[in-house]
Amino acid sequence: MRAMEKKSRLQYIAGLALFGATALLVVTVLALLCRTDKADIYLGETAARRYGWRYELLLDGRAQDFTPEFADGYSPGVPADARAVRITRTMTEALPRAELEWGAYGMGMEVELDGAVLYSDFPGAERDGDGFAKPTQADWARLARGQGEVWRRVRMTLPADYAGKALRMTTYFPPGTPASAPEYPFLGSEDSNIAGLMVAQTLPMVSLVVYAILALLLAGMFTLDISVGGTNARTLLLSLYFSLQFLKTACDSGSGYYSLLGGYPGLAVLGEMYLAPLGLFLALRLQTRLKYPLCAGILFWAAFEGVRQAWGPGGTFAGASLDGPGALLLLAALLAAFFVDFVRHRGNYPKGWRKPAALCLAWACVTAFCLLNRVQGWGSVRAYLVDGVLAGMRAGHFSPFLGLLAEVTSVVAAIFVSLDTVRRALQARRGMDILRERSRLTLQGYERMVNAEQKTNAARHEMRHHITALMALLESGDNERARRYVATIAQELDALPPGRYSQNLLVNVIAGTYLDRAQAQGIRVEHMLPVPPALAVADEDISVLLSNMLQNALEACERMPAQADRFICIEMSVFNGFLFIKCANSMPPDEDAAAEMKTHRPGHGYGLAAMRRIAKKYGGVLTVEATPGAFSVKTALCLEGGAAQGGSVSALPEQ
Repeated sequence: MRAMEKKSRLQYIAGLALFGATALLVVTVLALLCRTDKADIYLGETAARRYGWRYELLLDGRAQDFTPEFADGYSPGVPADARAVRITRTMTEALPRAELEWGAYGMGMEVELDGAVLYSDFPGAERDGDGFAKPTQADWARLARGQGEVWRRVRMTLPADYAGKALRMTTYFPPGTPASAPEYPFLGSEDSNIAGLMVAQTLPMVSLVVYAILALLLAGMFTLDISVGGTNARTLLLSLYFSLQFLKTACDSGSGYYSLLGGYPGLAVLGEMYLAPLGLFLALRLQTRLKYPLCAGILFWAAFEGVRQAWGPGGTFAGASLDGPGALLLLAALLAAFFVDFVRHRGNYPKGWRKPAALCLAWACVTAFCLLNRVQGWGSVRAYLVDGVLAGMRAGHFSPFLGLLAEVTSVVAAIFVSLDTVRRALQARRGMDILRERSRLTLQGYERMVNAEQKTNAARHEMRHHITALMALLESGDNERARRYVATIAQELDALPPGRYSQNLLVNVIAGTYLDRAQAQGIRVEHMLPVPPALAVADEDISVLLSNMLQNALEACERMPAQADRFICIEMSVFNGFLFIKCANSMPPDEDAAAEMKTHRPGHGYGLAAMRRIAKKYGGVLTVEATPGAFSVKTALCLEGGAAQGGSVSALPEQ
């Protein structure tokens, strides 16, 4: 035994180690995928970072060497009356298919490599003795007409042998405009350009996959709940939230903008509704009636914002975003309602919500994941929170804050809902195992009843021979021997099975199993089971129906004091193509029957679900009635040949 326990413990540790190693591998790969070593190199100099540039100014019509001060860590402090700044350095980097990129606003630019002009905004302009271009007013006017008054970005390919050559970039300032810092270039390649685009889409794509999986998983849970005769509106709302979040993430991603998805702005508005189902999900978690006005407020807010974004000022779904103060007010109302509700009805919340340590750990882990997802492009968590969330809230835009909070809350909720579903599934499996065991025992009893019936028939057949033998003993005067003979026959008769409850052997054995136990405990039993030997209902279905009805009735009576009026009444009959079944019993008057029906203790609660499935299988409906001190279950099963009658009947026919 100890060896088996040690082996099981080692297997458990090995499984945990495998799971941990797999999780570490996934996290490491995702972290590496979110970074690239092929980023563009920005060649701008600061006081702390130098790339070996040499500076020249075009000042008072002649070239002058210049040493930047880097007073503010970025700007070299160019004199305002300078007309051009030339920076020169030897290219030491060696990148395949290297490209040079820079941006300019209202400035003229020239790029040379070892004296060869690669790019110029003034190709036909005269030059002075120092190589500076002398643009005319017409050149500046042409540049302004083309692109000079807007921010422009230029990207050009460098020759393959650029390494080791002198790169010279000249920034020209228009007449009457004060000089500023020179334009520094970015050095990159096709790989760095594509790498940035690909890496930037890693986390959005991971989020899309996660949202899609969660939406499908929760939709599947909702479908399974329906299949077993129950519904869970909260699971449906959470699935709807992740579906809309999936749509929003897809529309907001770079892939969504550049794909056909970008041509459907109405989908973007629909995706912006993602807060509505999450708010309804949270509101329905409340235990008080306060949830109804909150749900109405959320629905009104979602409808109003959706109409305003779609057909309000600006129209055509322009600028769709539900990040206004209305969402923040609803959030504050939800938080206040949850605080009051949790204080007053803490015991009604699921155990997972009542464990602060587990809840805080889940929130911390999910928050870290969501921050990793959203920090991309901001550089750090601090930059995202300060420059994104807080700055947006100061400006009246709450979308970053609400988006982060909604993402964290929804994932935590999905974790707890999934765990609760798994728990209920395991309990349901245990319950079904118990039901199968009951059916197996009942069928075994059925087989024993068949054998007992054969023995009873055999004993009845032999009774005539016993009487003849007794008469002979009495006539011969051997009274003692006759007495012993009678005693032997009496013992044999006592060993025979008890009388019948029904002509149907399966019904007889199930009723006998539970009703005999009830009578032995002093429980008043009433039975009326005029059921024919053959029924167009599967034996296992009859077994599940009667076993659960009588088992629940017996357990309810056993919970009552022995001196109380305890009773079980079971009725079955076939009428007009239907099999009518009714079981009524007493129960403790102080018990909440409705709560008892929903209890999911091992072996409890699942019997009603199983009976409902069987009733539905035969075109019937299981009706449950509970009053103080009494409980009844009844149904009507449509038999073969009686299907034409249709429907279900709520009461037994008069006998």
